[in-house]
Amino acid sequence: MSRSAPAHFDFDRLIAETSVQHVEYHHTLPSTSTTALELLQPLLNVSPALVLTSEQTAGRGRKGNVWWSSGGALAFTLVVDAGELPMAPERRPMVSLAAGLAVRDALQTHAPQQEFALKWPNDVLSGEQKICGILVEQHSHGNRQGVLVGVGVNVNNSLSGAPAEVAQRATSLFDLQGKSFDLTAILIEILQRLDFRISQLTTHPRLALSEANRHNILTGRTVTLQLADQTVTGVCIGIDDEGQLVLQTEEKLHRCSSGIVLQW
Repeated sequence: MSRSAPAHFDFDRLIAETSVQHVEYHHTLPSTSTTALELLQPLLNVSPALVLTSEQTAGRGRKGNVWWSSGGALAFTLVVDAGELPMAPERRPMVSLAAGLAVRDALQTHAPQQEFALKWPNDVLSGEQKICGILVEQHSHGNRQGVLVGVGVNVNNSLSGAPAEVAQRATSLFDLQGKSFDLTAILIEILQRLDFRISQLTTHPRLALSEANRHNILTGRTVTLQLADQTVTGVCIGIDDEGQLVLQTEEKLHRCSSGIVLQW
């Protein structure tokens, strides 16, 4: 674990107040998820491990998308040995939903006067602007499998300097509140809530899914979803017990385990 922490990250607090056993800190990284994958074997040995940076220059999103960010954003990847997760292998994709709920929980705590929502499968929004992107991946090393939870949250970085197409679609806590936040405190809150939400999806899944549906911005809207081999347009009914997005088309109900939301 690096000992040359910048002023806005307190490693001792991170270790003391969360389940994280190791922090792999680099001041600048292209992508915390890429670094986590490159260091997967040693990080699995100290799971849960956190890959953390102060500035991410080429963050990865789903389907190869790039996550734009600048200094002041919170960018990290949590590496967990899949065998340590309290859920069956077939339910591991639900970690993405747990992460979305955890980030929404944390942002709501630190900015209670704002309203934050989920956009299935991996975004957190304020209004209709994106404030967080999440990328959950599973990778194997030998006979061990790791779950990588990559999170990028716009916290102290103003979107005023972002490319125009990004600034229209995204926001940050700083832009919403006009002040800076303690990145360590928000990171600790997210990690604590992630542990809680993963446990809840195992012990009380209906309660967790009820929360996800209550905050799902897509519910009731006409949504166009790009699947692997087709495009589906229908009214979003909600998220089902398996974490799938349910769309009602003229012909039938479509239950979608993954996909890209093209219009909503």
